[in-house]
Amino acid sequence: MSSQFSMAKLLRATNNFSSDMIIGYGDCFLLYKAQLSNGLTVAIKKLDPREFPGFREFRAEVETLGKLRHPNIVKLLGYSSVGHFVYEYIERGDLHCLLHDSEVRDNSLPWETRFQIVRGVADGLAYLHGLETPIVHRDIRAKNVLLDLEFQPHITNFGLARRIESQHSHVSTCTDGAIAYMPPEYLVGCNVATLKGDVFSFGVLMLEIATGRCPSLLNELNGKKRGLVEWAKRMITSNRQMEMVDSRILRQDLDKVIVEQYMSIACLCTFNNDKGRPPMREVVELLNELSM
Repeated sequence: MSSQFSMAKLLRATNNFSSDMIIGYGDCFLLYKAQLSNGLTVAIKKLDPREFPGFREFRAEVETLGKLRHPNIVKLLGYSSVGHFVYEYIERGDLHCLLHDSEVRDNSLPWETRFQIVRGVADGLAYLHGLETPIVHRDIRAKNVLLDLEFQPHITNFGLARRIESQHSHVSTCTDGAIAYMPPEYLVGCNVATLKGDVFSFGVLMLEIATGRCPSLLNELNGKKRGLVEWAKRMITSNRQMEMVDSRILRQDLDKVIVEQYMSIACLCTFNNDKGRPPMREVVELLNELSM
């Protein structure tokens, strides 16, 4: 259960929100690394209410999410009354930087570690989707996956997350989240978000982790520029799965059958029609079969 932090406590921990302590930022927040008086290192998110008109609703959602406990979901430790949220600190930062930032990316990130990350994210999503009142995250992407020292993933950034009150209910969305991870139904005027939308985003993330290719960039194939999902499906149709794998991964670490099955699961998750996508609990089962 999350608790309320006084402003004085957060000011002490961040040295009056010193710019030297900023470790990240978003469209409506700054993220600080800080140490509480009890010695615990935390990440403090400072929201700008002027840039975030839905702050009150966001706070209500975060208070609910503060009750969640799963090893692959970042723990919300507390919040202040004026737009600050305190999370557990995850040492390695976000997966996007690890994969794509030339200054920090880990060139030795092996297949086994990448697969561990995929399984952890799948477990976290399956937990959210399997709650008595399911939660749809709505913004699954590499930037919202943090890695600890053991490369275990922790899903973060629940600012867009919403509970689904019944099996058939939806929550509004359309332009929220990152376009490159959005399922087709969101991009053609659909105004609802469902659990299957999360599944699609997870499938894009699977492809990104295995290929090392950023979903927001186009890939050339047969003289044409294609998005990551279309490129991947055409490569798979041509039985070129091994060529899809990030060149930084040692080939002796790869099992051709496992790679092919992995890519097939990613394709299932990114099926154009949401009815053809498996629920996350089935995705977890499929991934578990690969690791046996």
